[in-house]
Amino acid sequence: MFLKHIAYGLITFVLINLLIAFIYEYPAYKAIKNKTHKNYLKWNSIHSNKNAYDLIVLGSSRSYTGFNPNIIDEGLNLESFNMGTSAQDIAESYYTLVEILDYQNPKYVVLETYLDLSDDSHDYYQIFSNASFFNSKKNKYSLIAEGYGTKGIGNYLIPLMKFNQYIKKEITSLFSENNKKPPKKNWYKGFYRDTVVVTKEQIKAFGPISNYNNKSFNRERFDTYFNKIYELTKSKGIKLFTLRTPYPPTRIKINDNKDEENFYKDYFQDYNDVGYFDLNNYKINKFTYSDTDFSDYHHANYTGASIMSQQLVDIISTHYLNQ
Repeated sequence: MFLKHIAYGLITFVLINLLIAFIYEYPAYKAIKNKTHKNYLKWNSIHSNKNAYDLIVLGSSRSYTGFNPNIIDEGLNLESFNMGTSAQDIAESYYTLVEILDYQNPKYVVLETYLDLSDDSHDYYQIFSNASFFNSKKNKYSLIAEGYGTKGIGNYLIPLMKFNQYIKKEITSLFSENNKKPPKKNWYKGFYRDTVVVTKEQIKAFGPISNYNNKSFNRERFDTYFNKIYELTKSKGIKLFTLRTPYPPTRIKINDNKDEENFYKDYFQDYNDVGYFDLNNYKINKFTYSDTDFSDYHHANYTGASIMSQQLVDIISTHYLNQ
């Protein structure tokens, strides 16, 4: 009887995981089949257009809504590609770059930074969605096993673990009145042109920006993987620079805490050949943001992306183009 109970429990566990995998993976399967899946489209461009891109942007959704290759390419007369992906962690940025450099030989790599990108809380669904399109099995295995250890392997193998936070959101949404249809996605060279504008009600509900009191930050993890990115780009003769992407001005004014700003400013002083630029205060007499340049509390919309992209053009033109 004891063995039967164990067997029934295992069968039930397997069936639940298969059901969860079907519910959450099937839409991605359909999107890939229809060639509308954003990570599929990004990696297809990287893999099929060999040595086509001069500039690669790495980072989270704050990057892929913020840097418009149309503006960047026109301003710099080069080919750029936005490889920002949802919730891209610093380790994921490194292994993504390893895969990219098997197919591309860029002159510049831009790395977005903010505290959330190096903590101990990971969105494994988004991470593994990105890695699932790596052509290299070695790179994929390294990302899972070396980048995230036993937790990474567990989340890769067990859908109930990987989709845990999404299941919680689904349950919460049952009691929410927010049933708005999401806007149609408009992608170009990895950039998402977001037409949503943050509302006055959302602005009133803004909280303070990332700091050590409201965010976890793993300094050792950041050191490890930033140095891997640094050494890799240096070995390939690629110019690496880092950017702190902007926040709505109302959020910045909430308090005087500058943990995030000060950490990166101090950290990158130890790297003489790595530029660091904070888009919140880069040439503010020329590039000014308003709350309506954002779609929510930290993602730029298409007007904010225009400013961010122009700042990136100015940074490269001023500091790197003639080097």
